[in-house]
Amino acid sequence: MFFYTIFTKNFKNRFMNLSIKLKIIFIFILFMLMYVVITGILYTQILGTEKTKQLRQGSYQSIDLMKSNIASNIENINNVSKIIISDSDVRKYLTSHDNSVGYRRSVYQTLTQLYVTFPFIDSIFVYRFNGANVNASRSVTFSLVEDIKSTSWYRKAVALEGKYLININADNTLISNTGKNNVSMIRILYDIEKLVPIGILVINISQDFFSPIIQEIKDKYGTSFVLLDASNRPIIKDKTITPITLSKPIETYSNGQIETLHDAKYFVLCSDLPQYNWKIVSYTPIDSINSSIDTLSLILVILILFTIFVFFTASFFTANLVTAPINKLVSAMEGVKHGRFKRVSIMTGNDEIGELKKTYNLMIQEIEKMIIKEVATEKQKRRFELDILNEQIKPHFLYNTLDSIAYLALCQNNKEVYGAINALGQFYKSSLNKGNELISLEKEVTMIKNYLTLQKLRYGDLFSDKYNLAEDTLTIPILKNSLQPLVENCIYHGIKPSGEPGMITITSRTENAVLYLTIEDNGLGMLPEQIMHLQSEYLDENFASFGLRGTIARLKIHYETEDIYEVTSSPLTGTKILLKIPIKEVL
Repeated sequence: MFFYTIFTKNFKNRFMNLSIKLKIIFIFILFMLMYVVITGILYTQILGTEKTKQLRQGSYQSIDLMKSNIASNIENINNVSKIIISDSDVRKYLTSHDNSVGYRRSVYQTLTQLYVTFPFIDSIFVYRFNGANVNASRSVTFSLVEDIKSTSWYRKAVALEGKYLININADNTLISNTGKNNVSMIRILYDIEKLVPIGILVINISQDFFSPIIQEIKDKYGTSFVLLDASNRPIIKDKTITPITLSKPIETYSNGQIETLHDAKYFVLCSDLPQYNWKIVSYTPIDSINSSIDTLSLILVILILFTIFVFFTASFFTANLVTAPINKLVSAMEGVKHGRFKRVSIMTGNDEIGELKKTYNLMIQEIEKMIIKEVATEKQKRRFELDILNEQIKPHFLYNTLDSIAYLALCQNNKEVYGAINALGQFYKSSLNKGNELISLEKEVTMIKNYLTLQKLRYGDLFSDKYNLAEDTLTIPILKNSLQPLVENCIYHGIKPSGEPGMITITSRTENAVLYLTIEDNGLGMLPEQIMHLQSEYLDENFASFGLRGTIARLKIHYETEDIYEVTSSPLTGTKILLKIPIKEVL
């Protein structure tokens, strides 16, 4: 019981872990196997019953036909006996007081004509009560009768008062030299006028006469016969059934039973012929009905195979019908894991799967609304944050510029102070841009030039600047204040720390609807780990490059792309920052 429980639990777990499609197919196969097994059992029982029914029916029909043929032939013999009784020469021979040779010759001629006319007659004997007889036979038949009244059949024939008595070889008193049995009809002959017994007639029919009848029935029903006398000795028998070896008394086969004879199975049926005190036994081979049964079996096999095909087709169709929309739903749900909120568009009805689809799509719709709302909120927050960053960058730049102007004022260089203040004013005039967020590349570069003018007042010949701007890029709008922090980064983190004069180069070009801006210096450069630190997602980790990080963050949010810049640098060779601005806006 313990192992059964463990097995059941394991089987249940394995079944529950199968896919729905496999579960459906498994259940269909299980029911199909049950159907095949139950059908097989029922068919075996029905087949057995049908076999027995057909065997019994065929056996009864063949026995009835055999009985009818025997009765018909006996009646033919009876008609011949009536012809003999009515013959005057026969009556004269039997009623004469002497054994006249003349009468004997006439009787012999009459008998000869009869067995020639009726081929089923083997021999005819006409006995006088004194034992004398006249006979005619097709084969040599020996009479063992010495005293007719001492025979076993005499008293029986007398008691029948003219009716016929049927036995075999006249109870072995008339033996044919062929070694074959003769069916003997014995009856008392009466004087028509005086109605007194005058003799005995014996007509013998050879068993060969029954062979065509037996063969005809065998060809029709496949049944062989054995005709038994009162002592169960064979009178007539089919050669294929000899010797007779039945395991039970012959009377037990009155309802029919299956027996094995000569390594073959037969349906054996026994029936009585009470008027002759005979028994007739039929042997019907089981294989004789195989043709019809085989046809039935073939039809059943075809039906089962067709049913199996229908089961498999139905299982796969049902499995696909159920699982196809479910698989699409599962695929869509898998997409949710990766941030793909896609509605499912599949053909369904108003069933459970249809309701599941509607519910899922409604959920996706609500999630999309929430995400759009959340993204909009987050973007707004980020814009506020970046605006704050931008405003923080401006004072940072203003502080450095005022520091430079203060330095010039201390040096009493009024003309340069004026130039510096004028450049600062032009810078902020362009920077404000009437509150617009975008500015043309040309104006943005002008701002950079004013900014560098201010820086040169402070640092002198520490750096120089160069511009390689494609003509078609000057009118392209970009986010304002995008370049100043990057240029500032070149001065303070690239050229100034190197201790040598440097060059700042700004280039622009377009390709595939993208504006490529390069800000490059030939200053100190950076190590790989410094580049990774510079690219950190957290602004508070990059306080030293606050302007650069803030600008990159602003660009990513505004242009809604992460692929907005690249940094290329190596120690002592300088740093190059490449901006990739999508061209999608017009001033």
